[in-house]
Amino acid sequence: MNSTTMLYVGIDVSKDKSDICIKDQLGNDLIPRFRITNNKADLGYLYETISRIRSKTPGNSDVVFGMEATGIYSLPLYSALKRDGYKVKLYNPIQTNGFRKMNIRKTKTDPIDSAIIADMLRYSEPPQVNEIKDLNLYQLRELVRIRHRLMHKS
Repeated sequence: MNSTTMLYVGIDVSKDKSDICIKDQLGNDLIPRFRITNNKADLGYLYETISRIRSKTPGNSDVVFGMEATGIYSLPLYSALKRDGYKVKLYNPIQTNGFRKMNIRKTKTDPIDSAIIADMLRYSEPPQVNEIKDLNLYQLRELVRIRHRLMHKS
């Protein structure tokens, strides 16, 4: 019997960097958590890391990425992952905050947030994938929000 192993990649995206946590189906960190900067070279490093883990995984492996919908910060990484054929789930920050509160330690750091997002993916049955249906509309909405903030800035 050929089983499929799931790899859950939690990403905490911020302006200049993204914290990454990769877990297996049992919730074990497959490698130490790491950080990438938000550029093409580090995206390649993320892909290489995923590929290396998949090559060491017996049988088939499937990868699903999760991240908070943080507007303009998450959009480039989301778009790149979707373009390259990966499954990506976007979480509302309210969801991740609620999930964090279920744990005993209610600390909030970027590496912990990436692990929380990976765990949220694990508990989805099956991993549901949210897609941005109209990328242009999403980008326009973010531009309007930024303009509004700038216009009302004191």
